[in-house]
Amino acid sequence: MSRKWSNTGQKNRSSGGEIPDIKKSAFMLVTAMLVATAGSAQTAGSRPYGTKSGELSGQSPTATDATSLRNALAQPADEYTSVSVGDRAKVEFFGSEHPSSEINRLVVAMTERMPTGGGYRASSESIGRLESAIKAVGGHLVIDPGAAEPSFCSSATYLVFVSTLEELNQQRKIQFEPGVAEQLLVSGQRDGEGVWGRWNANGPGTARLFAELRIGRNFTSIEQAQQGDFLKIFWNDQIGAKEFGHSVVYLGRARNRDGVEVVEYWSSNKNGGYGRAAVPASRIKRMLFSRLESPERINQIGAGLKRDRYLAAMLTRSSTPREMEEMVGIFGTGTSGPAP
Repeated sequence: MSRKWSNTGQKNRSSGGEIPDIKKSAFMLVTAMLVATAGSAQTAGSRPYGTKSGELSGQSPTATDATSLRNALAQPADEYTSVSVGDRAKVEFFGSEHPSSEINRLVVAMTERMPTGGGYRASSESIGRLESAIKAVGGHLVIDPGAAEPSFCSSATYLVFVSTLEELNQQRKIQFEPGVAEQLLVSGQRDGEGVWGRWNANGPGTARLFAELRIGRNFTSIEQAQQGDFLKIFWNDQIGAKEFGHSVVYLGRARNRDGVEVVEYWSSNKNGGYGRAAVPASRIKRMLFSRLESPERINQIGAGLKRDRYLAAMLTRSSTPREMEEMVGIFGTGTSGPAP
């Protein structure tokens, strides 16, 4: 087997390295966020919003500025609330949202194989551990999700994405061509660069990758969603430099015991790290779903990907909903067509 899964998530979670020197204001905000959330558990009233990557040790200021940090600067403490979904009596699911495709079922299965907890942090430590958790060996990926702790939202969903691809590769339902496994590694790519640099970018990073490679469809209507779809949640009305968002795997809608509609998902969440969470649907300003349908087309990355200028620019400018939808192949219907 080429994957090392941690089933307990109970290994030593010492803090490791320190956050490198960055702009003083960003450091102070990130520090305040970590102090305010230290010791939090997956309980009702904790916040599920996510972050993007922190800075990388040894990067120059220019390189640091080219890595998403905005979502690491926390929202007001009571802005968003979530409930733990460990107690299934708290929620009652509705709708026909069970995965209809083998790939969506596999994505859900990959979330179930992930560790639980492990801590949540956007820092150089988290990036370094994500890098060490994914290795390329002989045309395969060796993935150890437990090594990528503490984690953050886009690191968690990326682990699920590459684990899904590797599982299909092992099952010979797809076959990585030379160089593909190496292109899937995390190695300090800046926003808009390579696969990870797209996935981790502000705005529609995952959806942009799916549209560019035609590996699946993108859509904005939750009525079309199924368990196992990748989902970018936008907590505010901004897209890009001023956004606050969360990268998750969608698991369905439900009503909690108070009759409030909630959206359930899996990710790395601020209330403990890897795990499920649910948030009132009213708290979400915008959703962008991406469904993996043609994973064999990942082989297009073998020779590398050109820098995505649109995603790179999301560090410093905002995008409109219309521009975003056009950039991910959605034209008026709320969904991109099936990959031809």
